[in-house]
Amino acid sequence: MRKTRTLAVTALAGLLLGASPLMAQPAVTPAETDVVEFPGRGAVEVLSYPAKFVSADVVTRHAIFEGANGKRWSVVIPAGVADLSALKNGENVTVRVLPAVVTALGKAHQGTPGEIIEQVAVNEGLPGLPEGYGLVSVTMTTIFVGVDKAAGTVTFEGLGGKVHTVRAFDEKVLEDLQKVEPGDLSQISYLEGISLTTP
Repeated sequence: MRKTRTLAVTALAGLLLGASPLMAQPAVTPAETDVVEFPGRGAVEVLSYPAKFVSADVVTRHAIFEGANGKRWSVVIPAGVADLSALKNGENVTVRVLPAVVTALGKAHQGTPGEIIEQVAVNEGLPGLPEGYGLVSVTMTTIFVGVDKAAGTVTFEGLGGKVHTVRAFDEKVLEDLQKVEPGDLSQISYLEGISLTTP
């Protein structure tokens, strides 16, 4: 799987945001939540975040947005999703996030819930991604709200405290899921679809 690494830019974004890149991102509330049927994955939530575009590194695809509450947050916009060079500071956009598949998880011995450890644009790993979306791998520290070992799902707080329920399919991940419980401080990696549109 070919990946586009963005760790150095995450550090730069942290400076722009006035916080360490390993700190939790500010609370951002989705305006609406839709549920779509994902091929082979079942029902998956799509979260819509209205925002204003602030800036972006067109090489690494790391972009900064400002929510309606004035808080700034950052996300990787995969190539092919939007022409970042054409966006203007203050332009209204909508970022849509489709959390889909857990790729790794386990208990964390340290870290702050909501802390984004890594965001990496990838070009494969989630067949059936809706048109207009690109794929990002996210690794973060969180607290599991729920664990359904029989169904192979975990429920956790993501961006802005929004609660996601995401399913694991990989055999190793399903084994690791048996070792965690609700309330555990954990590290989770998952794939999510990202789209960016303008009015």
